[in-house]
Amino acid sequence: MRRSSLSTLRCPACRQAFALEAAVGNELELTEGSLLCVCGKSYPIEDGTPNLIYPDQLLPSDEEFKQKYNKGAEHYDAGLEWLLGSFYENENEVRNAMLESLELRSGSRVLEVGCGTGKDSVHIVERLQEKGELYAQDISSAMIRIARRRLADSITPVEYFLGNAAYLPFDNGYFDSAFHFGGLNTFGEIDRSLAEMTRVVRVGGKVVVGDEGVAPWLREKEFGRVLINANPLYKHKPPLECLPENAREVALRWILGNAFYLIDYRVGDGPPKVDLDLPIPGKGDSLRSRYELRSRN
Repeated sequence: MRRSSLSTLRCPACRQAFALEAAVGNELELTEGSLLCVCGKSYPIEDGTPNLIYPDQLLPSDEEFKQKYNKGAEHYDAGLEWLLGSFYENENEVRNAMLESLELRSGSRVLEVGCGTGKDSVHIVERLQEKGELYAQDISSAMIRIARRRLADSITPVEYFLGNAAYLPFDNGYFDSAFHFGGLNTFGEIDRSLAEMTRVVRVGGKVVVGDEGVAPWLREKEFGRVLINANPLYKHKPPLECLPENAREVALRWILGNAFYLIDYRVGDGPPKVDLDLPIPGKGDSLRSRYELRSRN
């Protein structure tokens, strides 16, 4: 962990700044220590990675997949290669196409939620170059270790941290964009996780997320039935109902053989703007007064 990153982190429980205790490292890097918050929470730094997972007792699905990824991290990439091969897809082309929606440029500050083994991270840092910053999060320490090895020679500063997507340790609007692909269906709190990714991205920035989910027109075809039989996660539908009210320019598309969904949107400033009290021509009442009248009846 870079010492300079300490000032950017916030307690995932209360969003207040940290104090550093028992620090081990040099003038630039921290390898061990603790991050202390005035709310009483303490988070360890181990092998250069702050563990900012909150709460201490995760929801069952989050704990299940944390253990699953820790156990299977070394074999994870082989499974992905098989998956992409089964859809006759070129891995680099797929990953780069997903990242296009982030509108990355040199100097962007990016959050990657669920970085896994760093396969997408490699393509992100290629776009950011030395002026950008990538913060790579995962709930699995084993995944983070592999990602660190993969990006060891990155010219882009990369900060890694263990965390829960539903409780992100940053101030509002800190990032230019946020990206997550491949685990959204398993999140214990999908709505809260999307709200958090949106919260930490500046107004006008982009959020891009996606996961398994066979397109509606294919679910009852043999194609869809075979996939869902092999992996129930393919039954999931895009969680559009979980998007925050300040999501703007929302786009939904299916990729990877129409078996995965991808949602991208721009972060807006509050809910959509509409004058609910503007009198309706020739009527005298308004949208709000009609709603209130119906609510009373």
